[in-house]
Amino acid sequence: MQTDRLEGCLMAQINKFRQFVDSYRTKLEDMRHEAIPEISSIEFFELEDKEKWYLKTLDGIRAVGVDGSQIMPLREIGIPVGAVQVAKVVVVHGRGSSHLRHYSAFVPMEDNVDLRRFQMEAETLMEEMDGKSWLFFDGSFIPTFSAELSDVLRRKYLDVMSSLLKKSEETETPLIGYVDRSYAKDLARTTGSGISDAFLLSEMKMMTYTEPFLSPRKEVGDICFFYMRLTPSFPVRVEYPPWMRDNHIMVARIIAAECMLGSTRGYPYILERAHAHAVISNEERRAFMKVIGSRGVSFKWMSKRR
Repeated sequence: MQTDRLEGCLMAQINKFRQFVDSYRTKLEDMRHEAIPEISSIEFFELEDKEKWYLKTLDGIRAVGVDGSQIMPLREIGIPVGAVQVAKVVVVHGRGSSHLRHYSAFVPMEDNVDLRRFQMEAETLMEEMDGKSWLFFDGSFIPTFSAELSDVLRRKYLDVMSSLLKKSEETETPLIGYVDRSYAKDLARTTGSGISDAFLLSEMKMMTYTEPFLSPRKEVGDICFFYMRLTPSFPVRVEYPPWMRDNHIMVARIIAAECMLGSTRGYPYILERAHAHAVISNEERRAFMKVIGSRGVSFKWMSKRR
């Protein structure tokens, strides 16, 4: 076996790294330009640009954002359990009404912490499906699995997601999956390109969004997606169940309005608040680890903590 190794430590390769990055960027740009003619038929829409339009759009909308965080079991330092914390934020825009709730769980090492977090986030969202609220999920509805994940765990993920999407349709409760940095290639693959959709559409005009598309991936059934560009960064990916497709313009307007309220204007306000409340602080993590104690700590691990 032969690798492209370089002699010397990583910092000694900084100039070669800069050359590698420049070369790789040029390669991606060439691929994007070659694929542009293949996507010329995509329809783009412009968002309203009147002053404070987003406040009018959101007035009276009940928005729910759910996000979670976790502490992973750390085998190497003798911590046999993990923990999950989920935050739910509910805001009725323009009415001064909001509330916050937290949910938590402890997870033994033999269970999967990521799955437990996902289950709790989905359960929390489904409790709010009333046919009127707008529910926001931080991430894609189309799971991407690591090669190490067992078939049993994959099936559990897919079952939870299918239940979430099915209940959204049954209750006619709008459900949004927001992916602020997407590496999906649904559109790019139709052009024969290996780049991501977001990079392919990186020249989208500001404050525009695309028509809806159906994802070719069917693990949880049909999923609609589209791309929206609200900041100078790459376009974001938005997903929703296909029953919402007839309201595509309204969906895009509400998502964009939520982003206009956020601190960066590139991430929905309701998810921004949920994320802030879901985070487990360093102080909380230290308290958690203190309960476990130092039994079983690996000296190899200690030697790397310099």
